[in-house]
Amino acid sequence: MKKTTISALLLSALLTAIGTEAPAQTKPDTWTAQDALGRKIGTTDQYGKPRKNKVVGMFFVIWHGVHGYDRPASNPDNAVMVPTAADSLSPYDNQKIIDANPQNPQYGAEHAMHHWGEPYLGYYVANDEWVIRKHAQMLSDAGVDMIMFDVTNQAIYLPVVKQICDVYTKMRKEGNKTPQISFIFNTNAKETLENLFDSFYGKNLYKELWFRWKGKPLIFCPPEGITPDMAGFFTVRHSWFCSAWDWFGDGHDKCPWADIYPQKYGWHDRPDKPEMIAVSPATHPIVTNDMKQVGRSYHDGAQPDKEHWRSGEGLCFREQFERAMEVDPEFIYFSGWNEWTAMRFVNPGGIHKVGEYDCKKGDSYFVDLFNHEFSRDIEPLRGDFGDNYYYQLCDFIRRYKGVEPTPVYSAYQTIDLGDMQAWNKVKAEFADDKGDVFHRNHYGYGSVGQYVNNTGRNDILTAKVANDGKTLYFYVRTAAPVTPFSDPKWMRLFLDVKGSESGNWEGFQYRINNDVTDNKTSLEKSLNGWNWQKIADLDYRVAGNELVVAVPAQAIGIANANDFAIDFKWIDNAVEEGDIQECLSDGDAAPNGRFRYRYQFKK
Repeated sequence: MKKTTISALLLSALLTAIGTEAPAQTKPDTWTAQDALGRKIGTTDQYGKPRKNKVVGMFFVIWHGVHGYDRPASNPDNAVMVPTAADSLSPYDNQKIIDANPQNPQYGAEHAMHHWGEPYLGYYVANDEWVIRKHAQMLSDAGVDMIMFDVTNQAIYLPVVKQICDVYTKMRKEGNKTPQISFIFNTNAKETLENLFDSFYGKNLYKELWFRWKGKPLIFCPPEGITPDMAGFFTVRHSWFCSAWDWFGDGHDKCPWADIYPQKYGWHDRPDKPEMIAVSPATHPIVTNDMKQVGRSYHDGAQPDKEHWRSGEGLCFREQFERAMEVDPEFIYFSGWNEWTAMRFVNPGGIHKVGEYDCKKGDSYFVDLFNHEFSRDIEPLRGDFGDNYYYQLCDFIRRYKGVEPTPVYSAYQTIDLGDMQAWNKVKAEFADDKGDVFHRNHYGYGSVGQYVNNTGRNDILTAKVANDGKTLYFYVRTAAPVTPFSDPKWMRLFLDVKGSESGNWEGFQYRINNDVTDNKTSLEKSLNGWNWQKIADLDYRVAGNELVVAVPAQAIGIANANDFAIDFKWIDNAVEEGDIQECLSDGDAAPNGRFRYRYQFKK
């Protein structure tokens, strides 16, 4: 290890404030949402006010594309490998392989990485900046404070780490939020930590991104990896699987990266003061003499048979989170966000089952991830249960942390549609992330070719609402002049009048701006689902990068304009045929994904 002065670096780390720029005041914990199962994310009435000293961490994987594609391969600097023409078979998607031939699944090469499913953002590699940005946004919106890079297999993936840190630094300079970063170690922990220290921490790289716990940068590392110098520089917690195993002991300075219900907590100051606990959607797909299967449907102490799987409901996830709330520690560690792949191994004996299949000697097996049921990622999936786990995560974190109170507005304001200056006095203001119309042009995993997404168009920055007792005025401002209304899927506004029993699409009863002329736009009501009927023409104006539309309160079923609540959402260049998940990937939505702003008025 290079002779770096640990004490000087420690002092520098302690004196460095987290973050370089004030983030945009998007206040995502005030947003509402409805997931695909109709589960609601609400406001303070549902979650209570913010609770102090509650922190959320997330297991985060950075190996995608580093270890080869069709066949296992190595790269001296642990950088992402560019696929070649020889990579014509991967990605190997186990769920698709099983669906194609359930009786005899045709997996890929031994030791090659296999996906358990297709990420909603595609079979990406770890150095795709578009994906890095999307991840940072989704995690920040959910309330995740830090991500913990997986370096448990000795490789530190330094080129990927640096790129993620570069992107996070850029995003913060743009005024956006990102999580902090940390690392989890296991194999050859001492050498791996020294390597990372010499090339990263010891050089003070990206120190504004380091996650600090109890005054020092946090790492998860086994005791054999920690020298006195490292103990002086880092806050160290030992992490491995399952608090029921011997390594956990009495839990002092421990935190499992994943656990089986009912999870035990780790402690630092005293045994009756919970510090950390793990929460996972599932754990492992295999059965051995000392390990049982825990899939997404696991609950009440049992893994159900395949015909009783309920993979999309998050039963195991909910059970583990409820246990965490009983314990109420300082720190909840979720595992995990984006592992997606596992190596294919051949059973030497000792593996009895993998997923729904009996596993004999010579059969294929996967230790950590297998298919949609036996996987533990929270990042949205393409198809099947989609983004259910992401919004379940958002709900859990809001329950754990509490949320900021939703403002209630009471002042009438009449707006002249031609007077954009009048909006300077409107207080009902809602922010969106800047720069999230970033375009994608990057190679994907194995044979998938180039991923290109140029749908980002109008970068929405601010939305406002005013009310004069008869008419609601909706305002939106973009980073550059608004594109022509003739553009497809142009600047549509969706409204959910709280208490309405009308037909709806994803909870929204009304759509505006689907049919636009020079001076009139359309108001449509949902006939349930993505089936709309025009009910009125509305006045609107565009001036440069500002757009205003006037909506009569009675036209959207508001009987009492003195006392009502409405959720609203702007969507530009996304949602062609009613798939709201497109708001994660296409165009721009304010707010992001399925989220909505809540405007509450009481005179």
